[in-house]
Amino acid sequence: FQAKGCASCHAGELITDGTFRYNGLQPTQINDLGRAKITELAADNYKFKVPSLRNIEVTRPYMHDGRFFDLEMVLNHYTERVLDGPTLDPIFRQNSKPGIALTDVEKKQLVAFLKTLTDRKFLTNPKFAEPPTR
Repeated sequence: FQAKGCASCHAGELITDGTFRYNGLQPTQINDLGRAKITELAADNYKFKVPSLRNIEVTRPYMHDGRFFDLEMVLNHYTERVLDGPTLDPIFRQNSKPGIALTDVEKKQLVAFLKTLTDRKFLTNPKFAEPPTR
């Protein structure tokens, strides 16, 4: 997680730095410009808020538009499908091609690690449950 640079964006107690970054996702047909829709700055094209990884195992689907249904799909994006562009975050430009170089073993290890960020005690705490409907 740290060696591959994930901790540079997913840091702190909430496991996010709260910034907006372009992670190389293929724009959708509706051409969602992300943060640029608000700021009207080309430098913010396709940038979306870095999500918390707390309880990531139970917060699918993933990405801002829900395009990935499991963590393996997310890691496949980062290893095989990152699109380069002027606003691509530099963390994804550290190899000969855009993305993060991960072996299949490293992907499995990362998924196992991400699942440790699930807090079952918190998720089942009645203090945080939906109020009953009447």
